[in-house]
Amino acid sequence: MHCPEFRLSQRFSDWPECRLEIRCPVCAYHVSQAPMRMLIEQLGDATFAALLPRLTCKECGARPAPVYLLAGYHREFCGGAPPSWAIELVPARVV
Repeated sequence: MHCPEFRLSQRFSDWPECRLEIRCPVCAYHVSQAPMRMLIEQLGDATFAALLPRLTCKECGARPAPVYLLAGYHREFCGGAPPSWAIELVPARVV
C-alpha cells in the first residue's frame, strides 16, 4: 500500500484505521501504541499539530522520540510484521 500524503493540520478522523507508535528515548525501549479511534474517544478529533507538542512519557515525563503514524501494527517492535507504511512524525534523537 502506498503511503498517503500527510499534513500536521489533519485531524485524527482523517486516519481512523491507523495508530501512533510512541517511543521514549529515556526509558529503555518503552514503546506505546495508540489507535487513532481511541485517541478520538479520549481527546476528541484534534489535529496532529495540537497533539505532538503535548506528548510525554507516562513513566518518566520525557518527550517521546521517535513517533510514527502507521497503518497496520507495530513498525519493528517484538519482531512483528512490518506495517503497510509508516510516517515519522517526530524523528529519533541522536545521542
